Amino acid sequence: MWDGYDGRTSAAPDFARYNLIYGWNASGKTTLSRVFGLLNGPAVSRLPAGAHVRISVGQGVLDSRKEQDRGRIPVRIFNRDFIDANLQQADYTQAPALFIVGEDNIRLSNRIASLSRRRERVAAMYRSVQTRQSETSAARDKAATDLARDCGTMLGVRDFRAPNLKGIQQRLTAPADHLLDAATLEAMVNQARDQNEFAPISNLPVVMPPLPPGGDDVAGLLRETPRQNTIKRLADDPALSDWVRTGLQFHEHSTTCAFCGNDAAQALEAYANHFSDEYRRQHAAVTAAIGRLEQPRQAHTFPHEKEWVPDVRAKVQAALSRLATWEARETQIRTSWARLLREKLAAMETAFTVELVGDRAPELTAILAELHQARDDHNRACDELSARRRAAAEKVKEHFAARFVLDPGAAEAIAFLSQVEAELGRIKTVGQKIAGQATTANAELQRSSVAASQISGLLKRLLGPRISVEQAHDNRIQFIREGQPATNMSDGERTAISLAYFLVSLGQNGQRLEDLVVFVDDPICSLDANHIYDVAYLLITSLKVCRQLFISTHNSEFFNTIKQDWSDRGKFKKEHAAYLVHREPDGASQLIELPGHLAKFRSDYHHVFYCLRQFQTSTSQEVDAYLNCPNLLRRFLEMYLGFRRPTPKGYLTKLDVLFDDEVERGAVGRYVDEGSHSASTLRLLEFSDFPAMSRGMVRRVMQALERADPDHYAVLVSETT
Repeated sequence: MWDGYDGRTSAAPDFARYNLIYGWNASGKTTLSRVFGLLNGPAVSRLPAGAHVRISVGQGVLDSRKEQDRGRIPVRIFNRDFIDANLQQADYTQAPALFIVGEDNIRLSNRIASLSRRRERVAAMYRSVQTRQSETSAARDKAATDLARDCGTMLGVRDFRAPNLKGIQQRLTAPADHLLDAATLEAMVNQARDQNEFAPISNLPVVMPPLPPGGDDVAGLLRETPRQNTIKRLADDPALSDWVRTGLQFHEHSTTCAFCGNDAAQALEAYANHFSDEYRRQHAAVTAAIGRLEQPRQAHTFPHEKEWVPDVRAKVQAALSRLATWEARETQIRTSWARLLREKLAAMETAFTVELVGDRAPELTAILAELHQARDDHNRACDELSARRRAAAEKVKEHFAARFVLDPGAAEAIAFLSQVEAELGRIKTVGQKIAGQATTANAELQRSSVAASQISGLLKRLLGPRISVEQAHDNRIQFIREGQPATNMSDGERTAISLAYFLVSLGQNGQRLEDLVVFVDDPICSLDANHIYDVAYLLITSLKVCRQLFISTHNSEFFNTIKQDWSDRGKFKKEHAAYLVHREPDGASQLIELPGHLAKFRSDYHHVFYCLRQFQTSTSQEVDAYLNCPNLLRRFLEMYLGFRRPTPKGYLTKLDVLFDDEVERGAVGRYVDEGSHSASTLRLLEFSDFPAMSRGMVRRVMQALERADPDHYAVLVSETT
């Protein structure tokens, strides 16, 4: 029925970690579980000869025809085949023991006890040596702490601790070479604690050369006389000349006197000839030069002499004295130049001379170079002083680190700790070997221990205390009721025993549940309704850690119980999925995603109604497509009429709820009764037009339901559309 099925072309999504498969009897669920079993290897199978399967796992594909693929993923399957293979089919009172019991168990138990005693002795030895090691280490740590404290106190260092001392000690290749006598130690301590602090000088003030004008510029301004038609009165009276020159700015665009209002054209022309453009330009140049010369030079603050190391103080003082002299002379020169230029302003037509002054920039450059050299010498001295202090402090620390190694008793303690470390390693290796042997023996004993108590615990949950499990003498387990073999067990008891046996068997031979793919097919077959919830939640909880889980069922209540736990508001949770398996008219089984009405509702009633509506609207003329129609119609009438008229009588006696006409009741009743009880399709095929008849019968029932109970019908249509 799964012949040729291809998941790549199927509408069903890929399997999730937890998978719920719903389908009616004979739809192909058990066959699907057998298909999964092909991955376990060449076991006896009820599938046709040559049956095989290819399954995608991650990025790879497993092919049951390839020996290397079989068994790569362990698959455990609970179905009728498992029950027949593991429990006696006659009375189900016995089953093969999951584990071996007998002399091997006794031998293993004795060996485990002996290994346990050895392990305790080794552990006691380890603890004793470890205690001695701890005491010696504590004494060494105390010695290191004391020495580090003494060293830190001498150097005035608060953060020198035992770990620092041990770190230095590990670097000493010849500790004795680092011991200091009392005088040397005192000298090194004094040098390390030298309080003379000199900070490096990063930058000196920037001394810029004087800005222009220079001597040549001033001499040129003093020599130059403007060409002009001189007015003698203005030339003789500089104050009057300045007054007139200033007043000319009010007459740039007018010839009227700004003071008296009379015509001043002739006077303005004479003034313009006196104050020519050349005159004005030269006057402005002299005025600007005076302003620059009288601008004070920037004062510079150099580090105080106490900030310089003694070796360079004299050189710095001499250079700063020369710099001050240079600045004073520069100020004197520029003051005399400014005075001469002011005299020039008073008599622009007169040429003046100035005493020549040599280039003073090289002298300033030399002074600044001496200061920068002194700074470099100072910084170098600071570095050397810090290095000497650090070197002295390091020698003191090395002295105390050498004492840590060479003080009386230290050598013996070090030798003991080195020896005990090796001894602890050997003891630990022996202990690990014993532990490994004990683990192996325990694993072997676990594989050969009795699982009866585990099965009894599960049976107590499923059946109560009426059936228990005991170990038989022939390496089998036996099911007991009231002290006697539990013969004549009901189908429900057999199902419960089979399921308990299967769940315990998942852990045999050291198999981890996390590595298994588990397929449980119809686990509540023949169980009454009281046990449906027990079985459902037993599977949900006990198989939660499986690598992958498949649960198939035809029971709607069991299906809804699992679905309720795996879904939320009609949608399945992450890593959970549900499918519907059904038979096509050609006999092939198909797997599809669970329809929305089945995912949303807990009732099988909705599903049956949905399927009948599909029959009603179908246009297929194939007889096989309608073979399930009588069964579905009967199930629907039994559920609806049983609710409307809850009496123990059969549904045929209640058809008057829907049909007033006796003839119509008889026709519908005969179709449903005959069709749902046919052992084959032969009788159905006796009708000339079975598809049309089926659609007609469904239509009659639907119309009768809509007529007799319109609200109920409308809600069913709405909820299944």
